[in-house]
Amino acid sequence: MKLSRLYSNDSRFKDIKFKDGLNVIFAHVHDENSNDPHNLGKSALVYLIDFMLLKEVKKGNYFYNKKSVFKDHTFYLEIELNSGKYLTIRRSFSAITRVDIKIMNYSTHLIDCEEWDYSNIVLNTTSNNTIPATTILNDNLNFDVLKSYDYRKLVGYFIRTQNDYSDVFQLKKFANSTDDVWKPFVFKLLGFDNQLLIDRYNNNSEIEKLKTKIKGLEGYYNVSDIDRINGQIDILNREKQILENDLDSFNFYLNEKEISQDLVKKIENKSIKLHKEAYDIRTDIELIETSLQTHEYFDFDSIKDLFEEVKIYLGDQLEKSYKDLVDFNKSLVKDRKVHLTRLQKEKKSKLRAIDKELKEIGEQRSQMLNVLQDDDVVQKYKLLRSKLIEKERSIQSLESQKDFILQTRSDIKELNEKRKILDKINQDIESQIENGNQKLNDIRFLFKSYFEQITGKNGIIDISTNTTSNVEFNAGIITDKGDITHEDEGFSYRKILCICFDLAIMSFYSKRSFFKFLYHDGPFEALHENRKDSYLDFISEYCNKNEVQYIISVIDSDVSKDKFNNKDIVCELQQDDDGSGALFGFKY
Repeated sequence: MKLSRLYSNDSRFKDIKFKDGLNVIFAHVHDENSNDPHNLGKSALVYLIDFMLLKEVKKGNYFYNKKSVFKDHTFYLEIELNSGKYLTIRRSFSAITRVDIKIMNYSTHLIDCEEWDYSNIVLNTTSNNTIPATTILNDNLNFDVLKSYDYRKLVGYFIRTQNDYSDVFQLKKFANSTDDVWKPFVFKLLGFDNQLLIDRYNNNSEIEKLKTKIKGLEGYYNVSDIDRINGQIDILNREKQILENDLDSFNFYLNEKEISQDLVKKIENKSIKLHKEAYDIRTDIELIETSLQTHEYFDFDSIKDLFEEVKIYLGDQLEKSYKDLVDFNKSLVKDRKVHLTRLQKEKKSKLRAIDKELKEIGEQRSQMLNVLQDDDVVQKYKLLRSKLIEKERSIQSLESQKDFILQTRSDIKELNEKRKILDKINQDIESQIENGNQKLNDIRFLFKSYFEQITGKNGIIDISTNTTSNVEFNAGIITDKGDITHEDEGFSYRKILCICFDLAIMSFYSKRSFFKFLYHDGPFEALHENRKDSYLDFISEYCNKNEVQYIISVIDSDVSKDKFNNKDIVCELQQDDDGSGALFGFKY
């Protein structure tokens, strides 16, 4: 896949026709002391290409706050597919989530085209009934590298912005992401089995969930108490049986007094049932009242103080997101309390009804027992029934504890099994890293060669695991003896490391159906003067050897125009008062 041409319905826009080899976006800055000397669209072009490759415009995106500026603009990006066909994407800011796509056998302008192969299709969707534009483009790109990943996941490594030079492997868009979002496909890109990493992250996530669950249950019960509880249940059941036998004997006496055993049992069973219901409702009311006294929301000031204590800058956007989360949490707590208050009222109402019915049953039972003249028998009956109810409640409570403990023991067993699986996965990952692979070796050699040609130093990329067995990707500078230096901590060397990694990846996969273009925004900026000439010589040789498309943006204060061949300059931008020389042809 290569870029072919980029143009717009606005004639002020600087149309660009890309070519094979080196493509230079050259910006002339006449006044370095002006308020905004670099506002020529040089870097905006990176974001525009990403936008035309169907990036969603969300808060924080370059174009998010500029939608009104470009509301009348429609842009066209023609890309050359690896099949040799040309695919054009039409996208307007007036309908930013809709896209038109047309595939041709030749390259051409399509501003006046009215018939598109795919018209007004949605950018992305979760519906199974609609095919989104990203899927259509992904299918037509037909990459045979990392086929299980969407092209959008990978495009950042081939359109590296100024914000992406701080880390060779982790792009800025992954800065707030967990490792499972980006490390598996980088692992795969370097020739390893990415499924091992996917399985590791999934397994580790399940382990953490189980640990949290077990910790919560162990806060109430000790799993080692299972035999004690079984013993208590057995003893209580035996005592219950004795009480039931005594009650059976007592029932013979009642028969002599012409009091029906069934009548007594019916009344008592109903009483037991109602008492249990009343007990459960009172328990629910206590839990509701406890919940109503709980304040479940984040203390944002504490979070902010924590960030300041550890000297981590809490950005305005992140601060806004945290505040939004606090407000949302408070709203949930408020709604939850409304629901709990209503439920509390319903429970209390039901409890009053049960208490009234229990009172009526008590009176009925008293009337029945009044026929008995023997006070000792009545007292014995009441005592036996009371003890029986107490035993049944105790058994029920212990059975509940037993269920919790058995569940916890089952979770602990599952946790141990998953830990064994994780250990095996970690061993397999370690084994793969120890054995290495040819892809990594080839990419590493290309990387080392490129870095040495530019800097005269030894660059190295390697993979390791940390103390928690998590995979780490490393890029740095080593001495001739193989010792790691700290030179890569400087931004200039870090940028060259990023550049060389991208170029090594593109070169290695250049014969495959994959990205065959690479855009580096401002590679000369902050680059030491003695590295600029060697970098220029290198990219000239690189583009001659590889059938790829290398796009760079340059300002004349970093490198003079005469350093480049005129045919390689595909777009020139000029600084002027009205902005007509800028990429979009106006100031904004």
